[in-house]
Amino acid sequence: MRTALPILALLALPAAAQRYQAVTSGAGAEQRIQLTDGNALRATISPARGAELCGVEVLFAGSWREILYRACDYAPVEGWTGRAPWLWPATGRNFPKNVPPAEDAAGSSYDYRGKRYPMPIHGFAKDMPWTVESAAADASGARAVLSLADTPRTREMYPFGWRVELHYTVAAGELSMEMRVRASEQNTDEMFFSAGNHITFRAPLVEGSDPLRNTLQSPSTFEYVKDGFMPTGAKRARSLAVAVPLRDLPVRQAVTLGGYAKAAWMVLSDPAGLAVLLEHTPSALPKEACLFNMWGDARAGYFSPEPWTGLQNSLVSGDGLVRLKPGAAWTWRLRLSHLELGRGRRTAVPAR
Repeated sequence: MRTALPILALLALPAAAQRYQAVTSGAGAEQRIQLTDGNALRATISPARGAELCGVEVLFAGSWREILYRACDYAPVEGWTGRAPWLWPATGRNFPKNVPPAEDAAGSSYDYRGKRYPMPIHGFAKDMPWTVESAAADASGARAVLSLADTPRTREMYPFGWRVELHYTVAAGELSMEMRVRASEQNTDEMFFSAGNHITFRAPLVEGSDPLRNTLQSPSTFEYVKDGFMPTGAKRARSLAVAVPLRDLPVRQAVTLGGYAKAAWMVLSDPAGLAVLLEHTPSALPKEACLFNMWGDARAGYFSPEPWTGLQNSLVSGDGLVRLKPGAAWTWRLRLSHLELGRGRRTAVPAR
């Protein structure tokens, strides 16, 4: 009997003592799902607001630190709202040849089968409430699954049947996000789309540090040349294989990166010792796809690397589009982790 006591004691441990937790709170627009790895990371999701990631706290120097810009603060604000909205079925703006591009995306649209369809900047998925399919935790991690499917309203903008799932997982000190897109078997034509995420980090990552001395590193080889915010079809060399300070990047002007030989990754580092690693892998990479669309204003307190598998004006140009036959599926995996540099680690660059 004495050998059974430790087992009984373990079973009696309160939920707060478990490493992984999935907690749902609030309702409607205020509903939140928090996935926690008590040793390293907490991720918060807002189902009614595009199922976006609205908070990422990491354990740094013994304290929890929020690294997303504006996090779960949904109070109205002028300018960029922050957080990490999902961009689907479009990335950026779309303007047919006879529609002059506009900064506010007025008139953003595309033509399909002789009909013109409106398309908001970065698509419509970010503006819709998603269904929570599950949220749970066990000894291996904390997870949540959310879904979105076509409606009569979406078919006015995008004439296809589809289902999209987002699978969030917090485990082993990392946050994994997986977008799964499936075209309806009832579609009569190939379905096309671009996908992205506008994840926005605080600058600096560590309060009190100099945001302009935070650095970015990513193994790109070129950038897509744009006229204003629309691709021209040209490319020019652009390598960030050696980390560059944010002060050297354009302010609120997108730098659209491509030419990744292997894995697409970026590292944002603060000289105070915190580094964030973001990697992503699509199951199929579309032609001429941007993989990171860097944008932000470090002086104003934010920077967004924007992982994409798309391109601006993709619904018009045909570049940067994933194409799915009826019933086919596509998967996009993203992984976010953090490191404390200076504790035996001098770099956050992935070894693989």
